[in-house]
Amino acid sequence: MKVDFIYDVATPNGYLAHKVVPEFEKRTNTTFNYIPCLAGGIFKLTNNTPPLIANADVKNKSDYFFIEMERFIKKHDLKLFKQNSNFPQNSLYVQRGAVAAKKLGIFDKYLECTMSAMWEKDLNIQDKDILKQSLVDYGIKCDEIFELIETQACKDELIENTSWAVKKGAFGIPTFLIDDQIFFGKDHMNQLEDYINSKK
Repeated sequence: MKVDFIYDVATPNGYLAHKVVPEFEKRTNTTFNYIPCLAGGIFKLTNNTPPLIANADVKNKSDYFFIEMERFIKKHDLKLFKQNSNFPQNSLYVQRGAVAAKKLGIFDKYLECTMSAMWEKDLNIQDKDILKQSLVDYGIKCDEIFELIETQACKDELIENTSWAVKKGAFGIPTFLIDDQIFFGKDHMNQLEDYINSKK
């Protein structure tokens, strides 16, 4: 079975969900299909607000956001995770790069590089030069990626992905889609697993 993963490198919960996907795939005999989208675009199209902004005046809820995240990190032993000191970042260029990397057949490597740069190495990858250097350091030949990023087709595909995700019911990141079902958030991946197991 295939699970569509609506993702944006710019969200910490997207990173945390991504890190548990390999074991999830093994347990459930599924394949995750990552669909690059823009979290900001999803928020805009759905009139949603990022949680840290929405809950800024609700201290207990803001505090709980980090408590819950820390529990998830400990449960899955995600020791490499670091809060990014440049958060929030504009991920437009990075996500266009993801679209380009898919076309070039190097998406998996690009995904790991950018996730690591953002949430393990604390890099400001919204800066094009830093993004490029991160890719080079990871062993990715990026000239063709950067050429594709500037094409209208690449720009349009990212917009189309984001609009499609919203039409499917997405309102934030991470969102998982399978059959006609939608599951939002890393904390509901257990429900996603229950659904997959019910289909066997």
